[in-house]
Amino acid sequence: MIELIKVERNKTAPRRMFSHSSTSNWKTLFASMKAGDWFIIDQKYRGRLGAAGNSYLKGKYTLYKHPDQVEKYVFLKLK
Repeated sequence: MIELIKVERNKTAPRRMFSHSSTSNWKTLFASMKAGDWFIIDQKYRGRLGAAGNSYLKGKYTLYKHPDQVEKYVFLKLK
């Protein structure tokens, strides 16, 4: 099998058919936020946002139930 492989050194590799984003949209959002910035989300997105926060902020945020609105959560960037 190895003898069938021809390594190309003089041509560029073909372009990808489907590109993928190298940066997450969550990472971009969190990077644009400063300490003390916050937003409100629905309960159905709480799990997704918590996972993204754990991946990109690692303890520099808090996510808690909104005191007045039902089924809403507050995301607050701490540091």
